[in-house]
Amino acid sequence: MYRKKANKKIGRSVGSAFARTGLRIFLLLWSITILLPIVWLVYSSFKDNREFYASPWTLPSELRFENYVSAWDSANISAYFLNSIILVVGTLFLFTLLVTTTSYILAKYKTFFTKIFKVFYFFAMMIPSSLLLVPLYFQFYELNLTNNLFVLMVIYAVQGIPLPIFLLSEFMANIDDAFIEAATIDGASEFVIFSRVVLPFVKPILFFLCLGNIMGTWNEYVTALTFLKDEALYTVPIGISYLVNQMNYRVEFGSLFAALVMAMIPILILYAIFQKQILNGMGTSDGLKG
Repeated sequence: MYRKKANKKIGRSVGSAFARTGLRIFLLLWSITILLPIVWLVYSSFKDNREFYASPWTLPSELRFENYVSAWDSANISAYFLNSIILVVGTLFLFTLLVTTTSYILAKYKTFFTKIFKVFYFFAMMIPSSLLLVPLYFQFYELNLTNNLFVLMVIYAVQGIPLPIFLLSEFMANIDDAFIEAATIDGASEFVIFSRVVLPFVKPILFFLCLGNIMGTWNEYVTALTFLKDEALYTVPIGISYLVNQMNYRVEFGSLFAALVMAMIPILILYAIFQKQILNGMGTSDGLKG
């Protein structure tokens, strides 16, 4: 009997070891699959056209930093970066303001209208933003509001709030009402309760949602291409596409790849700095019920 139990334990431990090894091999292969294109892109950004046509996979004979200078100045990437940064900051401000306030109202004010709005946001999550692109464009075109970064900020912020509101309102609803009642007894205003009591509890998930908004805004292409016609307002994704089209039949691969690397750098920096917050973003906080 003891021998059977021991054999079962050994079998389970061996099976568990095989499962862990298989998972590690899968994660290793997946990491290699993700990293190889990035590594190839980075070292290709230091090559010239002659080396690239000779063999696109070999390492460059020397590091040509002039490719980055050419992409930054001659290809006007610096202006595109500035537009993208302005767009990201403005969108993030509007997004955070709308998501936090709306989620708080939906979570802590149980009325007929808040229930209706919650159902509305639930169904809004299922509507692809691409379906709204054409009617939105014609509406703003009639109002002469296209080709405007501020309008694009509003569109990005509004289109990006349904899912975050649905998630954040659930987190806020789980905050123990005793904290809010204690603050009310102490004479705290509604704004103080919202900013100093509720928001600290949902900071991890809010940070996670804001980071997703930043990445989505930085990489967005279709809506920006539809609404922006002036080259001076182009964002980084449109600017890189415009750079390729401008080169016609002779593409300067070194400058193009350098522009792509520079476009990746802000997102990689965000991941490097805030990786701990990203991993903990979906975790629960102290003070939540249940």
